[in-house]
Amino acid sequence: MCGFNFTQATSHSKQPLDLRPFNNTGLYFTSSSATALPGYPQHDRGLAELSMNPADDGRFRAPTLRNIALTAPYMHDGSLATLEQVVDFYAAGGRIINEGDYAGDGRLHPTKSQFIRGFSLTPSERTAVLAFLNGLTDQQFITNPAHSDPWPILQP
Repeated sequence: MCGFNFTQATSHSKQPLDLRPFNNTGLYFTSSSATALPGYPQHDRGLAELSMNPADDGRFRAPTLRNIALTAPYMHDGSLATLEQVVDFYAAGGRIINEGDYAGDGRLHPTKSQFIRGFSLTPSERTAVLAFLNGLTDQQFITNPAHSDPWPILQP
């Protein structure tokens, strides 16, 4: 879901589809209950909270993949702790939660992106995908003092 520069925040003339930078990845699809409507948790509905459009339920902006290995936990709510869990989540085509307040099958959310379908990986392919994601870490950038905290804690 990322463009040529590992983010969907850039559009260009050769972009074949009108890709909105907000997507529902199937993280949640809570079961209907007496206190909640089916969909994303009502306190955390993503773009729908601003647009008031039910079609935007669970749509969140995807971050850049650059330096992704340094930005755990993952997903908009930090519900996936590792890149391994993220790869497994996308391979499954979404997430099933069997019990609790958010029980449901995110793969069945009606506004889930058409690009989140699930896929199979061999163990060596999974290792290669994780190596690629970890390889997007720019050690030169993150260790460059010019990009350090501009407001360091001052010692008394």
